[in-house]
Amino acid sequence: MLRHNPSSGAGDARPRELAIIGGGPAGIAAALAAAGAGARVTLISEGPVGGRAGWDSLIPSKVRIVAAEAMAAAHAAEPLGLVRGDLPRIDPPAILARIGAVSASWGAQQADALAARGMTTLYGVASFVAPGRLLVRDAAGQEVVALAADAIIIATGSVPRFPPAMRPDRTRVIAPRFASTLAKLPPDIVIVGGGVTGSEFASIFSLLGVQVSWVVGPKGVLPDFAPEAGQAIVAALTQRGVAIRQGQPAVRITPHESGVEVITADDVGHRAAMAFLAVGCTLDLGRLNLAATGLTPAADGTLCADAMGRTEAIGVYVVGDAAGGPMLANRAMAQAWVAGRHAAGAESTLPRAEAVVHAAYTIPQVAQVGAVGSADAHTVRLPLRAMLKAHLSGEDEGVFLLSFDPRSQRVLGAVAVGRMPPTPSPPSPWRYSSSWRSAIWLPCSPLIRRWARWPSPLPAPPLSGMWEAKRVRTHVNQPRRGNPRLG
Repeated sequence: MLRHNPSSGAGDARPRELAIIGGGPAGIAAALAAAGAGARVTLISEGPVGGRAGWDSLIPSKVRIVAAEAMAAAHAAEPLGLVRGDLPRIDPPAILARIGAVSASWGAQQADALAARGMTTLYGVASFVAPGRLLVRDAAGQEVVALAADAIIIATGSVPRFPPAMRPDRTRVIAPRFASTLAKLPPDIVIVGGGVTGSEFASIFSLLGVQVSWVVGPKGVLPDFAPEAGQAIVAALTQRGVAIRQGQPAVRITPHESGVEVITADDVGHRAAMAFLAVGCTLDLGRLNLAATGLTPAADGTLCADAMGRTEAIGVYVVGDAAGGPMLANRAMAQAWVAGRHAAGAESTLPRAEAVVHAAYTIPQVAQVGAVGSADAHTVRLPLRAMLKAHLSGEDEGVFLLSFDPRSQRVLGAVAVGRMPPTPSPPSPWRYSSSWRSAIWLPCSPLIRRWARWPSPLPAPPLSGMWEAKRVRTHVNQPRRGNPRLG
């Protein structure tokens, strides 16, 4: 049973003192939310502000994805009626410089945002010495500072996990955190892992001209998304020449004369110059000395918390990966914002997990919100080619799925899969997923129900117009809900 520690915002003239452990996306979101609610905030970050998620994973992969998309757009120019001249080519040193520049500018912007709110940022590793008390040490283990706080938010994220027989060596076997130092593209590579990271890098390398073999375990491609999303990625990458081996997990990696060989559970080998590992993560809680708070992680390593992020220990919150999967930056930031405001003593609406966008920056891109395709839901499928914009852009491979409850007529979720075409305002999955996020649990408009009855999607209203009509109807018919508060 969770002990609900009261928030002391009302009737307490003293601003609450908050400490946030973790300088990644979730920690920054919690800090900004708490400071905006009037708390005095100390953010403790082991490395530069932005965290491992920003510096080692998100930014390096996204910079490469943007470059790959630009190359794909250049190659797609001729079918649009443009004269194709010299095509761009990849320049690995320039990509590395771009990764460094974007990382530095984004980190500086986040640090400035924290400083503008009057927050204190400490660099080091934090551990509990007692409930409400922390000790911060530097990389050498020397004490930097001891501090006390009214509430402490754990936002330490996770670190890559590697089986003993599959460990990175930084040269022939690499992992996402080494992507920012990859100075030369290999002629071929084996990608291991079918989650978001593995899917993104399979897309990146294949578009950059690397011959890709992709080893995916029994869970398949993008297992946390609707099945059609993973199927669309498999179809697109197969068409691009990626050799996909599904169903058998990789168990070991052995070197050979020209690179490495990835061996699957059925003893089949896959050779290439390099292997890329995206096989999962483990929670980064081991250095916190949680025993000092009385907290014991569950069997899966996570910490039990309520909807506001409160753990069983009074004044201790947890957000992001340590609060349980799926491990998504969007989800972690949404949890962190709620926990930050609540810990500061401000009103905070209950988080809505079903309204958080799940995103994969694959090519084609994938975005999902809510539940799609459940047995008791009605799901409508609209091919991307049903939209005129797709024909104009030349990118007509993709799909939209919308699920709603046929009894209550409430939208339950949606998924969008589509290539980002080279047009000024493309039909991006992100644009629609943001719109559907606002519609979750709201009445499904008659326009959607009419669309669902069409035998073919072609005569149906365009998706963008359908959404605009539904949004207006929703705003007119729905009363505003109050902001529930746990106190």
